[in-house]
Amino acid sequence: MPLAPARERLVRKAADLTRSSRLGETWVMRLRQLVGCMFAVSMLHCGEDATDVTEPIRELTLVTFNAALGVGLAPYAEQRLDAIERDLPLLGADVVCLQEVWLPENIERLTASLASLYPFSLRSVRAAGAAGASCTDAEAALLSSCLSENCASVAPDGLPLCAISSCAGQFTQVSMSCQQCIAANQSAMDVENLASLCAADDGEASSYQDQSGLAILSRHPLEDIGYQPFESSLGDRGLLSARLRTAFMGDVAIHCTHLAATLSEIPYTGAYGSWQGERLRQIEQMLARVAATRPAAGSAIMLGDMNCGPSTALAEAASPDAYAQLVEAGFDDPYVDLDGRCTFCDNNPLNGLVSDPDEGALIDHVLVSATEIPASAATRVFDEVISIDAGGPVDTARSDHYGVLVQLSATETVSP
Repeated sequence: MPLAPARERLVRKAADLTRSSRLGETWVMRLRQLVGCMFAVSMLHCGEDATDVTEPIRELTLVTFNAALGVGLAPYAEQRLDAIERDLPLLGADVVCLQEVWLPENIERLTASLASLYPFSLRSVRAAGAAGASCTDAEAALLSSCLSENCASVAPDGLPLCAISSCAGQFTQVSMSCQQCIAANQSAMDVENLASLCAADDGEASSYQDQSGLAILSRHPLEDIGYQPFESSLGDRGLLSARLRTAFMGDVAIHCTHLAATLSEIPYTGAYGSWQGERLRQIEQMLARVAATRPAAGSAIMLGDMNCGPSTALAEAASPDAYAQLVEAGFDDPYVDLDGRCTFCDNNPLNGLVSDPDEGALIDHVLVSATEIPASAATRVFDEVISIDAGGPVDTARSDHYGVLVQLSATETVSP
């Protein structure tokens, strides 16, 4: 979707808001949002500002984007975060599902800096406090030996990823709290310090729960918010959920997720035989949650990096059996029908060379249950090469994934 029409649409919506005099609805919707946040504050963070959105939602533009922001995930994380923060508003999205924003401070930065456009936000991660150690002494000793052997020459900001990839056998044997502490901490100065930092009982290490890397940004109030953890053998996975009220689709349940990847360099040690087996289990959990929370007279939309996708004329298949489970559950994939290009691509500068073919897997999706509401647009976004300053000019991408944008609208409205 061209950016200029998107900006014009936002201007029109802003003008409509200034003419609105539906004060009764404003306070009812505001009270509903505040009550929802109060009930969810024990397990989720939700944000809103003093300006509510009172105009009926007659079209909905949704974006999913895996930002690859985390320790050692992809180079130039700081510069890419700057670009993502700068450019997200240009997409004109009503709702954004972000994945792999692993560090809580980066989620806080994005939600705060974009609050004027996206006053409503949701994330699963929360501080778990600093009481006690995340790793036991035995877990720390198990990791320390491997870290010393395999990661001694790695720069400090790459230590967590080295622990996951080079010490996978040991890493997957320790508790989830220990895994999360190792993955979250950039404060370790060297390999000897990393495991002992998480084993300390003086609160020196950062400790978090439900650190799924997920966040939802919304222009519209989010109701009935929740987080469903998935069974996962490596890090936190789950489903971030909320509800929107629209004038053309009824109530819409929005679900943001990031399913398990197939990690060829890390042996699978979980309960489901393989990474594919674990992904299928997570899909089962997700579909059960989506069915249980779907509005009686509304729709459901699932967004995120599903780590699976179909074969198209422009993209290769990735775990097609897993993707088939999503389609067979009654979900349409407008981007596959209207665009169909890869989203994890060889020509992404973070994956290969710009001169490489525009080939790869289509694993990022916006899946819509209301197939009677046709998509008016579906396209790939954030797929341009950007120039950053990394001690000199560097051409790169905002992430190793490209984003997907889907716009839904209808000429006739239904009662919400």
